[in-house]
Amino acid sequence: MIVHRITTIGTLVLICSCSFILSGCKEAEGIHQVRVPAEYSERRAAKPALPPAGGNQPVPDGLKYKTPEGWTVKPNSPFRLASLDVIDGDRKCDVSVSSLGPDQPVLENVNRWRGQIKLPAAAESELQLKPIKCGVADGSLVELVGETETILAVMVSRPDKTWFVKLQGPNDLAQRERDKFVAFTESIELP
Repeated sequence: MIVHRITTIGTLVLICSCSFILSGCKEAEGIHQVRVPAEYSERRAAKPALPPAGGNQPVPDGLKYKTPEGWTVKPNSPFRLASLDVIDGDRKCDVSVSSLGPDQPVLENVNRWRGQIKLPAAAESELQLKPIKCGVADGSLVELVGETETILAVMVSRPDKTWFVKLQGPNDLAQRERDKFVAFTESIELP
């Protein structure tokens, strides 16, 4: 009989506790949950509208450039300050302008790009860098040709950050666009 009373009392305590806890789970007045699509978040809303094609293009951080004929400006993705496409039928070159902190290691970046087009890593003595202007700033151009893809990349080291201009695409299309890539790079006005 004592065991039966303890079980009954335990059951009553459990039921009362659950009722008390669950009664606090009502939606409070004045508090509502709202879901905001990512395109409306502050981070995305702060991005400026896509600039019109052609001419000098203002983009985030005061970067300006001239869009080569036949190139299309596209929305920036994370880490990109400018994004463009070169499209010829079903072939496409991707062009980007980005920046990272100062003093980025040249060899590490070149070897990362080499890996992207399935080339083996190079030693520092094998680097073939060509001088190039990026606006008024001095930069280094590297041309990497893999079996099917080419990367043309420029690095510009400044005291506050390192700038990268990169074109990647099928060998023949990338080589055809090489002069436009050089002109594009030279047109860039870094902030």
